[in-house]
Amino acid sequence: MNMTKRALLGLCLTAAACLAPLAQAASWVEITDPAMAGFSVGGKTVTYGSVAADSVWVYDGANPPGAQSAAAIQSLVSSTFGLPSSGTGSLVFAAQGDLASSNSGSFTVNSSFDYLAVHYGRGELLFHWDTPLAANTVVTIANLPRGLSNFRAFNSVSAVPEPATYGMLMLGLGLVGFVARRRRA
Repeated sequence: MNMTKRALLGLCLTAAACLAPLAQAASWVEITDPAMAGFSVGGKTVTYGSVAADSVWVYDGANPPGAQSAAAIQSLVSSTFGLPSSGTGSLVFAAQGDLASSNSGSFTVNSSFDYLAVHYGRGELLFHWDTPLAANTVVTIANLPRGLSNFRAFNSVSAVPEPATYGMLMLGLGLVGFVARRRRA
């Protein structure tokens, strides 16, 4: 092998060795105790509020696969939390907004929501609350390793009773009323 080929092969191997860790630098990490007082992201203690989340997932060091559209983030949230793509428990879009690019900030979500995705630099935070947060909730995030970019909020679809269920309810209430009226007479 001549010197040029060896030098080129050495350069390729060096580049591959340097880029390989970057390609695998980010992965989803669940924060097991997502206290508002803080959890570690990129060597920083990130705090958030105004209501403690029941579950938080972090993807730090690279942009998550896919685009930043509401539909792409909805799919990302659904797959991360293992939610169905339709029906009860699936997600519906609630609100979105662009944010000032700083490591701390606050924003208001003007719809009720129970899932929130916050994009920052090369990373994503996914929050989940077991009880949906009310419309006009102010969310504050501080001390991120890179600047905030945008947020997407989602609601999970709750079960909708079948029409027959409403019919049985009305029949039952009518029967209770009939019995109560007969007892009075």
